[in-house]
Amino acid sequence: MKHGRALIRLACAFFSFAFLCFRGSAQIAPTTHELPLRIIVAADEPAAREVLERLAKGEDFGAIAKEKSIDPTGQSGGYTGLVDPSSLRSELREALQGLAPGKLSKIVHIPEGYAILEIAPSSQIATSENATLSQPAVLSALQARGAIRFTPDVSGIIEAQSALVKSAKPPGWGEDLKEVCQTRRDTYRNAIKRMESMLSPSNSAQLSDQDPLDLTQEYYGLGQLYAYGGRMDEAIGEYLKGYEIAKDLSPDAVPTFDQELGVAYLHRSEMTNGIYDAPGDRCLIPPAANMSFQKKEDSLKAVEYFHKYLQQVPDDLAIRWLLNYAYMTLGRYPDGVPKQFLIPLSAFESKEPAPHFVDVAEKVGLRLKSMAGGVIVDDFENNGLLDVVTSSMNMCEHLHYFHNNGDGTFTDRSEKAGLADQLGGLNMIQADYNNDGCMDILVLRGGWEIPMRKSLLRGNCNGTFTDVTKQAGLADPPTATQSAVWADINNDGWLDLFVATEHGPAQLFLNNGDGTFKNIAHTAGVDQTAFSKGVVSADYDNDGYPDFYVSVYGGNNFLYHNNHDNTFSEVASQAGVVGPHYTFPSWFFDYDNDGWPDLLVNSYFVSVDESVRTISNLPHNALTTKLYHNERNGSFRDVTSEVGLDKVYMPMGANFGDIDNDGFLDIYIGNGYPNYAALIPHFLFRNHDGKYFTDVTAATGTGELHKGHAVAFADLARNGNEDILTVTGGATPGDAHAFRLFENPGKGNDWLNVKLVGSKSNRAAVGARIKVTVENEGKNLRSIYRTVGSGGSFGASPLEQHIGLGKSAQILSLEVWWPTSKTRQNFTEVPKDQFLEIGEFEPKYIKLEHNEVTLGGRQPTTTEIKK
Repeated sequence: MKHGRALIRLACAFFSFAFLCFRGSAQIAPTTHELPLRIIVAADEPAAREVLERLAKGEDFGAIAKEKSIDPTGQSGGYTGLVDPSSLRSELREALQGLAPGKLSKIVHIPEGYAILEIAPSSQIATSENATLSQPAVLSALQARGAIRFTPDVSGIIEAQSALVKSAKPPGWGEDLKEVCQTRRDTYRNAIKRMESMLSPSNSAQLSDQDPLDLTQEYYGLGQLYAYGGRMDEAIGEYLKGYEIAKDLSPDAVPTFDQELGVAYLHRSEMTNGIYDAPGDRCLIPPAANMSFQKKEDSLKAVEYFHKYLQQVPDDLAIRWLLNYAYMTLGRYPDGVPKQFLIPLSAFESKEPAPHFVDVAEKVGLRLKSMAGGVIVDDFENNGLLDVVTSSMNMCEHLHYFHNNGDGTFTDRSEKAGLADQLGGLNMIQADYNNDGCMDILVLRGGWEIPMRKSLLRGNCNGTFTDVTKQAGLADPPTATQSAVWADINNDGWLDLFVATEHGPAQLFLNNGDGTFKNIAHTAGVDQTAFSKGVVSADYDNDGYPDFYVSVYGGNNFLYHNNHDNTFSEVASQAGVVGPHYTFPSWFFDYDNDGWPDLLVNSYFVSVDESVRTISNLPHNALTTKLYHNERNGSFRDVTSEVGLDKVYMPMGANFGDIDNDGFLDIYIGNGYPNYAALIPHFLFRNHDGKYFTDVTAATGTGELHKGHAVAFADLARNGNEDILTVTGGATPGDAHAFRLFENPGKGNDWLNVKLVGSKSNRAAVGARIKVTVENEGKNLRSIYRTVGSGGSFGASPLEQHIGLGKSAQILSLEVWWPTSKTRQNFTEVPKDQFLEIGEFEPKYIKLEHNEVTLGGRQPTTTEIKK
């Protein structure tokens, strides 16, 4: 059993790079050897030494954790709950050996930073537990029905990231993108060389003297490094070497390797069959009737190893699901799947019809195979056409700028755009920060990794950009982040910037109005330190000033109420939106059209088992996504269950739009995490009149199986229907995938597209509100509300607002409220199915010309609208 646990602990790390397999109250399995741990993680070694000195002098551990720790547990005084030492990283496990309760460990270097551990003394356990249990999100997690089950990692992400983090770096390293790229390449290559040298047959004498368990771990580690780069032949070879040793060590070790080998063979099968380069319908769930790989050898091996594992652990839903998928690749689903392991297609069936989307990315020229990354869709050339910009987590891949040719196709003009040297970037957002009428781009880097520089790219209105990061004051210090949001916090007409970080205090940059920014996070009261994964903005209490919501992975979320004086008050607890405890993409949107922004907070549990439970309508052990309804009194009500969103997935990129133009906002969720076992389809949920959501993934054909990152909704064809764009691909080079553009066929409902142009308010009109009052045939009057913004926290839709109106709509009025001037415009006799531009203070709207095109075609249908 000891050896089996040791092997399992190798694979329990996942993308958070956390020191635990899963921090917090959700444990992998109960154990009689759990310890009450407290931890403080500092960003660098000098800070850790300072903390250790203060602790040695008798200062309170919990107080220092709250003040100094960059780990989410700092909010609870560093208390992690009861932890099985075998689930810890090896360096932390070693630091605990011989440590008595109340004594401090040495400083331990981990990917997250520099850690100091303490086994909490009995006198402190009750206090720590009470502090933790007082948090609603954690309390709910403790009440879960069972243990959350994780699948051993096959991806090499931890091993490759560890090599990068531990490498020596010169001062200012994170500011030079080319040096960042080269360091990534060098550290990965050197890590492989070291392991290959260590395990070389020429070292047979030393290898024969090694402890078999250590040797097994080394083979596994080298296999992981190969898997990271997509070298699955070599990876499988190393896994098999470790497998042979493990079989002799202990039967308990074998099932873990059976899982890993099944996943590795399945991933190699997908790569061999070109699934990541030209996916077509082969990546969609439910599968097409004729879905079958041409080369079947590796899928057969995957089935073999999954069967071996399930013979010993038949109730593992994750492996059962992967077995079903492996049979799909063989063309033998469902009849070939043993009945006791079959997951029927009925689990994926849509309960209602919906428009069927088709992927046309290749057809239109959006030819891109990429790792995880961001996407922006907007008009960067001021010609009325929507261009597409993408980024990649790959530190050596430049941004891609796809110019809209106006005929339903795109051309990659990245170099001409000046983006060839803009490397990396997990996410991006757009805005006109300097009010010059040109759309700008902010590139965010270091998310899940280590601090790196941001890039502020000033748009030149012609599809080219100039890097002004340093001049603007945004270059220093580098941060690890993938989420930020633009908002005019003081209504002075200039957009300010909130940056949510992972290893240090959040940043709030006040726009000075001269092209520069000043970080006021501390005086504003928003400089919390947490593993923040999303930040969004809205005026949730309709007092005329934008507020912020920050989603945190492994801690309480934050709701910052704007005090109208460049300061904020944290009110998440009072407002009832603290949880769930592990979150990722989030957003404000008015899902029921009552004029008040509601809040969607996606839970993020990297467990294939939990996602399959949702798909199979089985009880969850993890916290579900939360939809909070705005109660119009400064508080929110949890309506998750009543609207049908009480689900547990692994959402990364996600956003909202109106797929059928009925006036109610729908949701598209891209799932996954780095493990090659994380094969969970994306999901599309249709909003029914603001009352409930229905899964229409199967009917729409949008159930892409591979990693879903940034998502945007946009009317690329200018035909009044919002298409869905998503960066598809994982966090490793071996999991890069083709971009997806799902074309919306339309449903025949009416629509309106409104572009707002501020004069006293910010030029891009971010935060301005639109109210459209319509009458549909046979129905009562209703109002539809939109707020100008790019949508969710991972993926950016256009700032122009697409508004579905429903069937046979008559627009009775169009009202616009401007945040800086506090003025309202009201227009009547507004035509439907048009593109309009409205300037602040202007008495009339402008009808914009637009060409309706066929995506990927060169025979556009021209609809000319006279001004």
